[in-house]
Amino acid sequence: MPDYIDTMMYVGEMPWHKRGVMVKDAPSIKDAIELAGLNWEVVKKATYYENNIGVFTPTKHWVTVRSDKDKPLGNVSERYEILQNKDAFEPFEPMIDMGFKLETAGAVQEGKKIWVLAKAPDKYTVGDDKINRYVFMFTSHDGSTGNCFRDTMVRIVCYNTLDYALSKKGTFEYRLKHTSSIKQKVMDLKKAIAESEGNFSTAIDNMNRFQDVKMNPALLDTYLEAVIPFLKDRHKTSIPEMKIFVRNTAKPVYERLVDLFYNGKGNKGETLWDAYNAITEYYTHDKQYKDWVQATQFGSAYKYKVKAFNVASRFSTYDTKYLVNGQA
Repeated sequence: MPDYIDTMMYVGEMPWHKRGVMVKDAPSIKDAIELAGLNWEVVKKATYYENNIGVFTPTKHWVTVRSDKDKPLGNVSERYEILQNKDAFEPFEPMIDMGFKLETAGAVQEGKKIWVLAKAPDKYTVGDDKINRYVFMFTSHDGSTGNCFRDTMVRIVCYNTLDYALSKKGTFEYRLKHTSSIKQKVMDLKKAIAESEGNFSTAIDNMNRFQDVKMNPALLDTYLEAVIPFLKDRHKTSIPEMKIFVRNTAKPVYERLVDLFYNGKGNKGETLWDAYNAITEYYTHDKQYKDWVQATQFGSAYKYKVKAFNVASRFSTYDTKYLVNGQA
């Protein structure tokens, strides 16, 4: 499998990386754990220091270990509480009763991190595009992150992940630390998910407005630079005679984004919706990552996709003639 995938299961159409165990219908939680290769546990062990005469002294530090492979995963504190894979699935029990269906689940970095994605029963459209709503869960066993549950969207035409942020509350997001209360807190999710519906509907309304904003090359440049400021450096060139050498990393990114605006899956190169999807498609599928889940859901790629939504939302509320030359 690719570096960013250890094991996984998926429902229906094969993912773009062409890896994982395929199932036709949404599995039960018990079956998903087996199919995704997550039927193992994690234990926490104390670490010791061996002095020069062979005496072992506790260090007051701990390490998490994957029990089936006896493989250390990460260094953690004494307060760190393990959330086993099967317990991480618990919040999806009431969600299945609400009509959600498990879509993908798996592990990255040899089990240091796991994720689960469940699809909501609701259907949405933005123009001619069909949008599915999901709830995404991500947790770590190496102490690098807590648990995170978050709304996300997928544009079906290219399985393009659309990330967004709204108002003071932001998108539905529920973060948990690995402490003694984590198992109890995960069961509070049903109410939080239900309350997020308003934010999600607002996001869809905003995206439909993106379709009303017609783009030209100058406006496209303004939008791309507002979301990704380093693209302004795309014009820099080397001056060999002055021994000035520039590695222009912005130009190929800019050129690829423009190409995706016109030729990306489902794009027509006409509206703000096409421009927004050019950015999300680039950071979801085009760019290569060692840890795809971490990068696209929590790293700089995720932040760019959220910013793309926020900037596009502002674009859609102003007269576009005032948006050129960095006035967004």
